[in-house]
Amino acid sequence: MEPVALVVVKSDHNDLVVAGPGAGKTEMLAQRASFLLETGQCSPPHRILAISFKRDAAKNLRDRVDRRCGPERARRFESYTFDAWAKSLLDRFRLGLPKEFQPTSDYLVDMKLRNSSPLELRLLGIAERAGVTAAQVRGVNLPNFYAKWIGGTRIDVNAPVKPGSAWALTRALWENVLFGGKRSVLDFQMIGSLAELILRSNPRLLAALRLSYRYVFLDEFQDTTANQFALLDTAFAGSQARITAVGDNKQRIMLWAGAQRDVFEVFEHSFQAQRRSLRTNYRSAPRLVAIQNHLIEAMEPGTNAAMVPPANLADGGECRLLTFEDDNSESQYLSNLLNLWIRQEGIAPENICMLVRALPAGAADVLRPYLARYGIAARSQDALQDLLAEPLTRLVIDTASVCAFPHASQNWHDLRKTVFEMHGIDEDSELTRRATRSLSSFIAQQRLAFNACTTLAELKAWINVTLDFVGRSSFIQQHERYLQAEFINQVIQQCAEALFEAKTRCGTWSASISDVLGVGYIPIMSIHKSKGLEYHSVVLIGLEDWPFRGLSKGDGEEECAIFVAFSRAKERVIITSVQERQGRSQSRTEVAKFFDIFQRAGVIPEKI
Repeated sequence: MEPVALVVVKSDHNDLVVAGPGAGKTEMLAQRASFLLETGQCSPPHRILAISFKRDAAKNLRDRVDRRCGPERARRFESYTFDAWAKSLLDRFRLGLPKEFQPTSDYLVDMKLRNSSPLELRLLGIAERAGVTAAQVRGVNLPNFYAKWIGGTRIDVNAPVKPGSAWALTRALWENVLFGGKRSVLDFQMIGSLAELILRSNPRLLAALRLSYRYVFLDEFQDTTANQFALLDTAFAGSQARITAVGDNKQRIMLWAGAQRDVFEVFEHSFQAQRRSLRTNYRSAPRLVAIQNHLIEAMEPGTNAAMVPPANLADGGECRLLTFEDDNSESQYLSNLLNLWIRQEGIAPENICMLVRALPAGAADVLRPYLARYGIAARSQDALQDLLAEPLTRLVIDTASVCAFPHASQNWHDLRKTVFEMHGIDEDSELTRRATRSLSSFIAQQRLAFNACTTLAELKAWINVTLDFVGRSSFIQQHERYLQAEFINQVIQQCAEALFEAKTRCGTWSASISDVLGVGYIPIMSIHKSKGLEYHSVVLIGLEDWPFRGLSKGDGEEECAIFVAFSRAKERVIITSVQERQGRSQSRTEVAKFFDIFQRAGVIPEKI
């Protein structure tokens, strides 16, 4: 570890760690958790709370701590996403809310609630009650209204409601989503606001929370919204908890989703945190690090924020900027290039990633026929990535793998660990052998049942039997997102559909499991979904004005998107740009700045 990272691992203060791509921030947090748990700095009954923005990131950190510390100590390390943590607070302590803000226990989560059309319909329906006219509602900038009054304003139960005011319209909206139907309807911003109100309204609960969590980790902190920071602030500001926030302002690509631009400075002020920087990039080859530094200088001129490769690392890395007449010639060239990587260099398809600014399915439709000529499979990964990050999906995959493969030792280990956790069995307890025999007997039965599944309904039933054996109630309590029966049933349905559709294509269950996991596929995904991931080679498709039209806003988010995409690669980056895409002419006026940066870094555009 670089010296600064070791300081953070042992720190007894609030720290803000600015860590660039490949700096090992997840490793640093895992080492810090191990240090705190194994040296008794965080002794029972105190716990560590870790909050990430992606479910797979939360699992990755949790798994690292478990491998280092063992299950006994790792039980006191809780790893959530911000949304999952807020939801767990609401689901457990909903009755601690004031009556006028108390949702039904079976509330629905609707992520489209804030979309302009459904939001406008709701506001028109409550306009008269709020003392505003329909014309006034239609004149409201709905995204800004929602961001400010739902996402950016803490609920003040006692604030006077003046007819015709923005707060009157906000209160009417809250009443509508909470009590306008048989079941309340909320999105995660509303859930976060209600969780913050729970803590603010119940001093004894807040005190218990602070006594429990002595240390808090915050990953990808640059993406924190005002709503999420309010929850964090209420929960821990002024407490004895030690907060370690890690982020990178050069990877701030969630401004569109409400990320707070000045969250680093606000955190430093609210928590009296000390800012530290990690500069070593352990991921990318030296040539790629040098090009990243040109991007950094353009984004943050004069800040001396350059990254460095590890000392004594041999030079290496490749970057090319390719231009084409149209996307068909682009796809033809790329398919041939990827075939050479796979056949001649031996790079696994899943270790190559193709990135687009948005709409990966459209890019996949164009590329797939050309790749198929070489027997290369590719797929849009965005939707499946969320499903694979679900704890229930991981349980299903582990069980199915043990049933389908003759040797699946890691899946067996993970499944056994899950069963032990759900039943409160320690590795060294007398119940271990009995529980292991019971699991072995169950798998023998489930193997026969799994291989006999011929319909989607049978596969869903098989999943439910697995969940019942593991301990449905304990599993739901462990993963509070499943407290709503509708949501857990939805995940079961999606798991079954993914496996069954793969079985239809592949013919065997073992092949279908590998298919769902993406083995043998080149993933095509949006830049946003790629954050936190890494690949041997990255192809960034579409360096053109239309995909990066947000450049005209001048908020720096598109520059960050380019930086995130480029920094996913370990060894190689290929960037493409066309004059015509899907029959439409493409300009390069706005993105010309990136062409200039790459040329200054020695990457000369090649016309193919």
